[in-house]
Amino acid sequence: MADLSQAMGIHPSSIYAAFGDKHELFALAAKRYADLPAQYMVSALEQPTLRNFILAAFDNTVEFLGSKEHPSSCFTLTAALSCGGDSEPAKALMREMRLQNEAAIKSRLLKARRAGEFPNDENVDDYTRYLSSLLSGLAIQAANGLTRSELQRTAELALRHLGIKR
Repeated sequence: MADLSQAMGIHPSSIYAAFGDKHELFALAAKRYADLPAQYMVSALEQPTLRNFILAAFDNTVEFLGSKEHPSSCFTLTAALSCGGDSEPAKALMREMRLQNEAAIKSRLLKARRAGEFPNDENVDDYTRYLSSLLSGLAIQAANGLTRSELQRTAELALRHLGIKR
């Protein structure tokens, strides 16, 4: 809060008066992130076919992470990793957001199964975690400083291993 109040040029009490405690402020920032920048996955989930969903998930993730308009990583990953010892509520919120994202992916895979696009013998939970791990890995690599081009090449490799052709 001290860093924030200094950056904003206001007294910490003004921040507390406006937002409550630091956990409430963090929760509002997380909601804003989910409502605006993180919408790139929503458009992927709305794609009509499984193939198009997976392509859009990777393309939109690379677009988001490679954009100069956004931070070079995923808020739900980096915020949780950088939290201090007194921040269990923030860590729990980030975990819940990641689990909601995974639930949305699983739901999309189940829709694909009903449409005959996803094999009945493939474990949906395992595949969901696998896709989530690949997409999260791009965010970690972006935080490590990969360029948009490097992220795109990594995504293309993942798509090839998933058996998804352009």
